[in-house]
Amino acid sequence: MKNIILEIQRWSMSDGPGTRTVVFLKGCALHCPWCANPESQARLPQMGIFAARCVACDACTRVCPQGIAVPAKEGAFSEDGDCKQCGQCIEVCHAKARTWMGESMSVDEVIRQIKKDQVFYRRSLGGVTFSGGEPLLQPVFLKEMLEACRKLGIHTAIETCGYFDWEAAKPAINRVDYILCDIKHMDAERHRELTGVSHGRILENAKKMNRLGIPMVIRIPIIPSINDGEDNLRATAAFVREQLPGVVGIELLPYHSLGLVKYAALGRDYTLDHIRPPDDDHMQNLRELIKDEGVCCITDDSGYASDSVPSKLRLVG
Repeated sequence: MKNIILEIQRWSMSDGPGTRTVVFLKGCALHCPWCANPESQARLPQMGIFAARCVACDACTRVCPQGIAVPAKEGAFSEDGDCKQCGQCIEVCHAKARTWMGESMSVDEVIRQIKKDQVFYRRSLGGVTFSGGEPLLQPVFLKEMLEACRKLGIHTAIETCGYFDWEAAKPAINRVDYILCDIKHMDAERHRELTGVSHGRILENAKKMNRLGIPMVIRIPIIPSINDGEDNLRATAAFVREQLPGVVGIELLPYHSLGLVKYAALGRDYTLDHIRPPDDDHMQNLRELIKDEGVCCITDDSGYASDSVPSKLRLVG
């Protein structure tokens, strides 16, 4: 069994308990304009073209069977035809200005990479986090990886946007040790405007995951002027308090624009370049607002305890 893996990232300290390896799967039903990994949205591998890396060696021009490739510094392609994504220009680009975003890997190939970090999991009480994209859109492949990790005694987590088919995903979810679930906005229409889908399925899936008794953190990406209003955050906190009993807490993720270069590499416009990251004072005020609603607000990895969550990190009130 194979699937498209975007990246395997090591030494993550912010994607679950301890030191973690994060496996990014491609494919997501949401198209959030602030997405830091836009290359994760499509299911198939894509060609990324990074102009800043280009050394203008013309190797791509010489091998392109369509005769349209030009150095990335000059625009990447001429206007004489459409790229067939054959990849020949990628093979000869030693500067990595042209590269595939995503590659086909088997479960065994992924597990071999994960096993390299096993010693660090033991020391930090860490493990593996499966992210994306949306990993639960590939539930059978994900289930196989989770089972392989369980046999090796490796702690597992998933990062999910919550938008997936419950019946298809449930077997995989039942094999995971920890869940990080995003809630972008509590207004259904605003959620649809921002992401392309309503939040109904996301909220229902969050409630279903909560009933399984698996430790779960609700994450809110804080995008200034878009979802950081008091009404939205209070509504989210109220939903967590009333509908998700036992959840570890809420984590607020400040907006950043580190993925902007990837939009350019994919030839896509980035529509939020006018937004600046929230400052520390604003983030602290929002955390206090969450606490004021009677919900724990996780501020560091101490809130990620996987087996015994300190009582101070659970919901209060």
